[in-house]
Amino acid sequence: MNDDKAAIDLPQAPVSAEAPAEEALNLHVDTDKLPLIIVEPGAPSPADDLAADSVVLELGDLLPDSSGEVVLFMGEDVSVNIMTHETITGFGIADPHVTASGVDVTGLHFYSFEGGLTVYSASDILIINDPNAA
Repeated sequence: MNDDKAAIDLPQAPVSAEAPAEEALNLHVDTDKLPLIIVEPGAPSPADDLAADSVVLELGDLLPDSSGEVVLFMGEDVSVNIMTHETITGFGIADPHVTASGVDVTGLHFYSFEGGLTVYSASDILIINDPNAA
């Protein structure tokens, strides 16, 4: 080591990458982020507990246009939930865009999934990530 430089005390590297068993995994979810429910494998689906005025759709049942896009039209008094095993790859508010089927989705909420499907909606959608979903 060069005498001109002072030694820096660094903390010791952990011996194991595993967390101690007594510490619980704490996931923090910001309320202004994507509404998402993650279901453990083999756990019952929360779709049965949703309000009677909500609709649950399975992502695999949606029929996209030639560009892989689906636009959902629904009343303001009905909430829509999408159940899927696919990972969300993007979400937000759509920039100026017209779908292959000719629908202007500018300013709508969008949700993109790993399979290439993008869903547009005028209101927020609750995404239920269930490994048992189709």
